[in-house]
Amino acid sequence: MSEVVAIAAPIGGGKTSFVEALARALGDAATLHFDRYEAETKKPVSRLTQWMKDGADFSAFEAPNLARDLKALRQGSPIVDPLTHREVLPAEVILFEMPLGREHAETAPYIDFVIWIDVPLDIALARKIREYIAWFREEKNPDGWIWLDTFVANYLQVFREVLVLQAERVGRRADLVLDGRNPPEALLQSALDALRVRIGCERTVFS
Repeated sequence: MSEVVAIAAPIGGGKTSFVEALARALGDAATLHFDRYEAETKKPVSRLTQWMKDGADFSAFEAPNLARDLKALRQGSPIVDPLTHREVLPAEVILFEMPLGREHAETAPYIDFVIWIDVPLDIALARKIREYIAWFREEKNPDGWIWLDTFVANYLQVFREVLVLQAERVGRRADLVLDGRNPPEALLQSALDALRVRIGCERTVFS
């Protein structure tokens, strides 16, 4: 059975880049991404506001078929990525890009280890804005600035509150907390050191 390592961080915390780098370093690793299953970002932002009023239960975030696929991959069966439609083969380690950590009840039973990348929200937001600006320039999208203005307005209205809750709950229950202000290579080495202890030196995943 595979070892499932969940990677969590706020928006702009560098989850995707970290997962990709960690997968390369481990060698025998599969990747699974919450963002390719979740349905919340397709709903009006008012949904998040109501979610906060209803008690802010992260388990209420819908991600159809995610738990099913995570369980299957963990047990050694291949799955199909819902975005790329490519087959994802099982591996000794499954790197699960999961911003909710163990706070999502459907997937929590299949997670063995959680890494929280702790990044101050102002730094994470600045990184994300720069990422969006670079993408708009690359795509030569003149309407990108309108979208970005809406994103920042929604961030001030509700996103930041959600991210504060995420840090409090997900970070508190993480097995390893990394300082996201550190260089990427330092974060990677810290994660590898922790996973060597967790998985055991007898395993062959470390290349």
